[in-house]
Amino acid sequence: MKPPRTVSVSAAIQAIPPRSTIVAAPGCGTPETLLTALGGLADTLKSVRLCSGLQLGAYPFLEASAAGHLPYVTWHPYGPARAALSPGDVDYVPARASAVPDLLDLWETSVALVRVSPPDRNGWCSLGPSASYVKHAIDRAALVLAEVDPDLPRTHGDSMVHVGSITHLVEADTPMCEFPAATRDTVSDRVAEHVLTLLPERPTLQLGIGAVPEALTAFLLESGLRDVRFVGMANDAMVPLFDAGIAPWSTDPRPAVLAAELMGTRRLMEFAHDNPAVVLRDSRFSHAPRELARIPRLVTVNSAVEVDLAGQVNAELVGDRQVSGIGGSADFVESGFGSPGGLSLIALPSTTPDGRRSRIVPRLGTDIVSLPRHTPDAVVTEYGVAWLRGRSVTERAHALAEVAHPHHQAALLASASRSKETP
Repeated sequence: MKPPRTVSVSAAIQAIPPRSTIVAAPGCGTPETLLTALGGLADTLKSVRLCSGLQLGAYPFLEASAAGHLPYVTWHPYGPARAALSPGDVDYVPARASAVPDLLDLWETSVALVRVSPPDRNGWCSLGPSASYVKHAIDRAALVLAEVDPDLPRTHGDSMVHVGSITHLVEADTPMCEFPAATRDTVSDRVAEHVLTLLPERPTLQLGIGAVPEALTAFLLESGLRDVRFVGMANDAMVPLFDAGIAPWSTDPRPAVLAAELMGTRRLMEFAHDNPAVVLRDSRFSHAPRELARIPRLVTVNSAVEVDLAGQVNAELVGDRQVSGIGGSADFVESGFGSPGGLSLIALPSTTPDGRRSRIVPRLGTDIVSLPRHTPDAVVTEYGVAWLRGRSVTERAHALAEVAHPHHQAALLASASRSKETP
């Protein structure tokens, strides 16, 4: 296998052939040095397009997308890409996380842009915080461009790639993208407190992104629970749980953290560095319901934009504006639902941030249903827990109305009383 050459970032981008489908690593593995150069040189390339999941950083290629030089397709719009969706500079592909690696085959991925640690003495680099679809993109691509970051953690699992698989190396001139914790408030804390009461002994938790998962993780320190494990994603708040003896250092019967992505700051990365208790896996495994549902007492906690009185969940749109992707939620709700002793929970504040609109609604404000009504076991707000599993449409409508904000409960209860089977 021919060893890669270390080249300038502009030379690496100019090596991209015409009609290429380019896939970029996501999250804290975002290759921002390469993406900046790609944005600047896109007008010199011919008929290429860029695809990725949830990117962090400044999205330095969006100007080229707006100019028509670099079509950008994402299955998880985030940050500046959300605003770009409306004018059509960015396109969206609905896709669950476990299916993304297979999409790369469907699209005939030809170029992979990744961020790696320097190779060790045996030639192995680490993808650090990002596995999900990244290793598969490298295996699929004919041209692999990797920016080298000496501060990237070396992680265990599907995150190792041999330098012989890389076409060109460039020196990273940007720091690793970080994902700071969401800001908690009294509402998110109350939601998390209700979720905490539902957790079984020795749970395995899947937590999404946001203030409620951050609060729940922090509350575990005083919960009295032990042998708490995690799947899906890791964040900074999980680190103290190990020193407190709540999360085990043991890898038996599985690692304490089995994730596709590490979404945090330097604190998390230093903790995960060469730590066998933290293992990154391809999302075809880390998010696969058939695998995760075998884990006993798996509790999945995901958020939503709104939930209607039938129990249908919209996790993607505000009005007609796409604000998020399906991500792992579809995979995880099925996993929690199928786990022996497990639960599938939707946890959200009862109102929008301005307090004006209820997030428990008579009917979804969109025709798009992210999660069908039969998938969540319960919906949790700061006002309590609405159990849905096994309940009739009338019972679940009343239960959901009762956990709405008091200002909206009367209208929702009146609507629940008139509720009939939702088609």
